[in-house]
Amino acid sequence: MNNQQGFEFVRDYFNELFGKRNLDALDAYLDDNYTDDDIGAGATDHIKNSKAFLAEWFKTQPTIGVDVKDASAQDNVISAFLEWFVIENGAKRVIMKGVAIFVLNGRKILKRHTYLYYQE
Repeated sequence: MNNQQGFEFVRDYFNELFGKRNLDALDAYLDDNYTDDDIGAGATDHIKNSKAFLAEWFKTQPTIGVDVKDASAQDNVISAFLEWFVIENGAKRVIMKGVAIFVLNGRKILKRHTYLYYQE
């Protein structure tokens, strides 16, 4: 996978989740053995936990979105710069910025971790 393909993969993933609010996309994008460092070791089903987390987030922040600013790919790893935003009075306001690391197994995400470097 090259950098452009990595960028498109991550952009399409976040478009399905945050653009279309398609939580079933997690079944298509996440490996059966998916783990998420942000969820923690105590969760037994990281995909189910991710669906529940996002469903609640979409309820409490109905205008939340994600912009993929850039991405680079090396072997089976994609590093992506992300900005989470909300729309208020027709204007976009960035609420978080971070770097997400995606480890792939084929065309599915096996592991993800996000390092936030800006948060309101």
